[in-house]
Amino acid sequence: MKRTGMILLLVIVASASMATGQDIWEYPATISSTGSGTASAEPDVASVVFGVNITRLDPAVAVNDAAQLVEAAMAAARREGVAGADMQTTSYSLWVQEIWDDYDYEYTGEMEYVVTHYIKADIRDINSVGDVLAAVVSGGANSINGVSFYVEDTASLYEEARRRASEHVRVKAEQLADNFGVTLGEITSISEWTNYYPASTGAWDNYGGGLGYYAESPPVTPGAFSISVEVSATYEIIQ
Repeated sequence: MKRTGMILLLVIVASASMATGQDIWEYPATISSTGSGTASAEPDVASVVFGVNITRLDPAVAVNDAAQLVEAAMAAARREGVAGADMQTTSYSLWVQEIWDDYDYEYTGEMEYVVTHYIKADIRDINSVGDVLAAVVSGGANSINGVSFYVEDTASLYEEARRRASEHVRVKAEQLADNFGVTLGEITSISEWTNYYPASTGAWDNYGGGLGYYAESPPVTPGAFSISVEVSATYEIIQ
């Protein structure tokens, strides 16, 4: 009996709402558009990752040799004008592996120790990148694990890319409205995404083994540093 009473009450409330002509909420019609903008500039900083990858039969010797080679490579970079504060370790590892005999195609049962130590250096004189690369290899590094270029102060690039993206999204929304024969109303939402694209070169290995081998300065081209911004906007439609 109590349940029947509740059902009747709900029916009465629903009927009363319909009788008063209460409006049901309707979401406004909208148009959404996404625009993109890119701004580019010549890089003013180069980022270089260099280091050593060595194998020794004794772990203490491996650690000590790697440390000496890295220190020598960093000293060579400093002589080329790279500040000590602009160099930092990015990775360091030590592991043991069983020696493989390439002649008999089997493991020998002996163990060897591998040490890798990589340094990231920021070079603020773009014109000296090639000389720094040659110097660190001659000093002791046996691996260059990539070179990238970027702009240190990107505020103005973001502003320009954002302005272009905003203009692009507005033009696209107006075209959509014109194509469908409607008029744009107020903006209801705006979103933004950003990306940057540093110019980079590939890895460069020193076949001299990082033992003081003399390397000539390689040609390095910075290219362009670009920042891309995407903007999405949603407009109400005026019928």
